[in-house]
Amino acid sequence: MKGKLKLISGQRIESPLTNKTRPTSSKVREALINILGNALNEASWLDLCSGTGVVACEALQKGVERILAIEKQRETAKICKNNLIKVANKLEHPFHIEVICKEMISFLKKGPKNKKIEFIKNYPNSEPKFDFIFLDPPYDSDLHELTQELLLSEKWVKKSSTLICECSSKSLPRIHNGWKLNKEKFYGHTSLVFLTPNQALNYFDDTDSMH
Repeated sequence: MKGKLKLISGQRIESPLTNKTRPTSSKVREALINILGNALNEASWLDLCSGTGVVACEALQKGVERILAIEKQRETAKICKNNLIKVANKLEHPFHIEVICKEMISFLKKGPKNKKIEFIKNYPNSEPKFDFIFLDPPYDSDLHELTQELLLSEKWVKKSSTLICECSSKSLPRIHNGWKLNKEKFYGHTSLVFLTPNQALNYFDDTDSMH
């Protein structure tokens, strides 16, 4: 059995009928897309704890050209992939979509040049780092800080990248010192925390400034 979710555009996608996923509400999705706006055009998007892929689907419709979604539940990862393909079939801009069924922390430790990533094989000379990272772990998890650290130490991000954390308004995540708070937005029980890399720390080599 599967449920339905509606994207901002009105297109419907699938959602598993299980309490293991908590799709981002349409109000929060709409706010997020409005905040990011034209910056999504031609951008790359890393979707962590992707669930149904609903946020990645919204980003794809707004011009994102590369999406890598990580989801550890096999059935949910399958639904995520189907949803992204369904949305992509109506697009006119070029895209590369990949869904990997893996536990997020062990996956992040392998870095963006991991040979398991199809994009790396298909486009060896392309930038493997991501413009946007969306992190939406279970609200009661303690994954936020370790994920923030791995994104920097394993070089998943550029100096200009934005990390968006979805979390419970009751318990905002601690911010790793490698990141700076850009903005916080509250939508009832849910909050979005926007982080950018802390340039003062030496996580980036000089070649990064060339991208």
